[in-house]
Amino acid sequence: MPKNTIRKITFIGAGNLATNLALALAAKGFEIVQLYNRGKKAGQLLAQKTGAAYISDLKKLSSQADLYILAISDDCLESVSKQVRVGDKLIVHTSGSINMNILKNSSENYGVFYPPQTFSREHPVSFKGAPVCIEANSGKSEDLLRIFALSITHNVHLVDSDQRKTIHLAAVFANNFTNFMNAIAEDLMEKEGLDFGILYPIISQTAANAQYKNLFQLQTGPALREDKRVIENHLAMLRNNPEYRNVYNLITKMIIQHKKTKG
Repeated sequence: MPKNTIRKITFIGAGNLATNLALALAAKGFEIVQLYNRGKKAGQLLAQKTGAAYISDLKKLSSQADLYILAISDDCLESVSKQVRVGDKLIVHTSGSINMNILKNSSENYGVFYPPQTFSREHPVSFKGAPVCIEANSGKSEDLLRIFALSITHNVHLVDSDQRKTIHLAAVFANNFTNFMNAIAEDLMEKEGLDFGILYPIISQTAANAQYKNLFQLQTGPALREDKRVIENHLAMLRNNPEYRNVYNLITKMIIQHKKTKG
């Protein structure tokens, strides 16, 4: 069975999440025992920053860690998990969409440590207050993960795999798609020689509004007003960019329909 506390950690992966999480844990006094990554340069760099031993062969995984964290892409999880055997040590993945049972052959004790947050190696994100969703195959492992998560954030949630998938889907809309909308706005502004910074206040206010409930009540704009003249003018402006035009048209229609059905 896993120990009563988690102090020693091994990371598999050195991407955006692994970098932010490993640095946050090292700063909290956790010992990063080993760090595996296929890419030598990124792996060695993160290992150096966290005091870990870098390895490029999963067969060299030490048995000394209390927790093994697979912070890798969803596409790689299955193949990598098949190569990892850690006995009864606790092992988790960090995916928002993969069932925790993918780890059932890696250890007797397994689970998920999923932070629904956007991470970047270039711009580290603080875990203070960041949400972390946990799941485990036993009550003891669940308690271990909860206490572990609470060491870096107070915002810890116990969810099952289906709930986690819903959180991940919602996060794609709230973060990934929203960021792409801003990227479109940036492109439109820059093509006309305009400073994208003009939109910073409205972007900030939109983000601030997300703290309220019933967000559609805060919806504004020509689609909500069904201002056909403005909508048609915008579509005309996008005539040379059919992709942006299709996005604009689809979302406009959805807002109008949402207004009619849900008010």
